[in-house]
Parts: sequence; C-alpha cells; structure tokens
Amino acid sequence: MKLGIETSSRNCSVALFSDKGLVDFLENSSDVYVHAESLHTMIDQIMSRQGVAYQDLEGIVIGRGPGSYTGLRIGVACAKGLAFANHLPLYSISTLTLMALDQDCSEAFVVMDARRMEVFGAWWKAGELNAPEPVVIDADWRDAIPTNARIVVVGENASKLSSVLKVDDLTIDLLPSAKMMAHSQVDRYTQLEDLAYFEPQYVKAFVPTVSKKS
Repeated sequence: MKLGIETSSRNCSVALFSDKGLVDFLENSSDVYVHAESLHTMIDQIMSRQGVAYQDLEGIVIGRGPGSYTGLRIGVACAKGLAFANHLPLYSISTLTLMALDQDCSEAFVVMDARRMEVFGAWWKAGELNAPEPVVIDADWRDAIPTNARIVVVGENASKLSSVLKVDDLTIDLLPSAKMMAHSQVDRYTQLEDLAYFEPQYVKAFVPTVSKKS
C-alpha cells in the first residue's frame, strides 16, 4: 500500500491505494488554500481510520505539479519529511498525467490554471505527455494547432479557454486528486526520487515574495 499526496491546486487531497485499487481518500477543496492547516491532519485521519502504520507502506507518492507554487511546496515538504522520517521511498507523478489518466483521454491538452489567460499545459497523446510549459491562451494559440479536428482541454479551470476554442472543441473542468493515483496504469508514470534533490515541477521559476501584512 502507498500513501498519495496531491496539493498542486486548491484541492488538498490524500489517498491510500494498492495495486488492487483505491483503499481510502480524503480531500478538502476550498477557494482559500488550507493545505498548511489541513494536510497533516488529513494524513493522520486516513492512516488512523484504516489502521495503517507508516512501516506498513511501500512508499509515498507526490503529485509533482505543475500548479500552485505554495501548494506544491507544502505537499512536497510533507512527502519528503514523511519519507525521510520513516525510511520510505518517495515517488512522484505529473499532476497533468493524473488528470489525463482519470479521464481516459487518448489525446488532450491538459492544463493547470496559471491565472489570467495563462495556463501550465502539455499535450497528452497516445499515453505520453510532452514537457509542460506556460501557455498564453489567445486566438493565435488555437489557430496554431495543426488540426481541424475537435480538441479536448482537461484540467483546472479548463473552461476559461472556451472563448478561444472552436465550436466543436470540448473543455472538462477537473481538479487533480490523490485518489487518481489508484489508476491501474499509474505505476508506469511514477518515478523514484532522490530525497535530497527532488523539487516540484514549477514550470516557471519560483520567485518568493514578502508579505505586505504587518
């Protein structure tokens, strides 16, 4: 059994899963980020109600992003701390891959919201994800796609792309969740990480800011 943690969006989620499927999960989705206050409590709750100890786990799986800088930092710090303290391997999986697997997409543009008319996005085709990048969504972006066939956009606030899409295009609003890690194909897309060097997949360089609150 593994413990999954996904914090790249406003949906803070944890799950226990095995090769037989989902065992249990908890998630807290709010317009206000509650990850710092809720994540460790949620993990304690799910481990306790399933009677699972950390020594019973095969590893920790973290959604590596892209997504919210703050959410990713909290989730990765938690996952690394649990893995280190309990001598467990740490695995990561792309947040975008999780959503593509969940929707059983053969081809889609998978996105995480980056505010305004920008997303962190990547194309999912034939079971593979290309490198995520920041994408400004405008008419030129849609016109540059070399196809007249319908395209599918999946992910956080995917519907905000509707204004630049064609009539036949489809958007599916979806938040990533740790319960998606129970997908039967997820092992193919997870990778073992080095605890000392692993960092989230920010896509854009992370620049910390100083709070203006007194």
